[in-house]
Amino acid sequence: MIYESYYWKTELIKLSKKLTKRIPYKRFWTDAQNGAFEKEIMIGFYIVRKLIESQKLPNRLVSTKIVGRKFPNKNVTVHLMNTHRFYEHYDFENGKTDKFDLKFLINQIVHSYIFSPEFDINEETGEMTLSSIHFCSDDQRNKWIYELRLSTIINLFDKIGNSVVTNSHMTFDANKNDYRIVQGDEEIPMPKDVKQIIKQTKRK
Repeated sequence: MIYESYYWKTELIKLSKKLTKRIPYKRFWTDAQNGAFEKEIMIGFYIVRKLIESQKLPNRLVSTKIVGRKFPNKNVTVHLMNTHRFYEHYDFENGKTDKFDLKFLINQIVHSYIFSPEFDINEETGEMTLSSIHFCSDDQRNKWIYELRLSTIINLFDKIGNSVVTNSHMTFDANKNDYRIVQGDEEIPMPKDVKQIIKQTKRK
């Protein structure tokens, strides 16, 4: 569990800024850059996972559907010796736009069997712009590979990093011997008696 979410959310905002700086074009993409990028994405989604498990995010945000794409496997068995050729194993000509549960995407990325950055390439200049990631976990590798735009990830990290829980409702669940918690981020109207006390204090 996370005790104080501020430090985790602050780190998430830092990661979104680092990812934003990686978008502009590059003529080369080094192993060091690839490793750093991979780590930033993995750590970012792990942070989101821990914030969810620790009940530190509004339920509205946790239940958000994330838009991405998925590409079907071409009836090829994907294994450790051919993952580097994953472009040959999925039908990238027939992708589908879909909305995914946040928790599903977290599991796919944190437990990724395939993880690769994707670039948009200017055919005239050869300049590369980091645009998205392709990924899938072990249990999905022979079914689908998924794609998320980098802009979508940056926006997600920003939203979660800046989120604030303003109210909470807890109900004990005897079946799981623990509490079910609903977290909100709506503004709660100030009670009339509290407003009256504030007015009286100001007069004094």
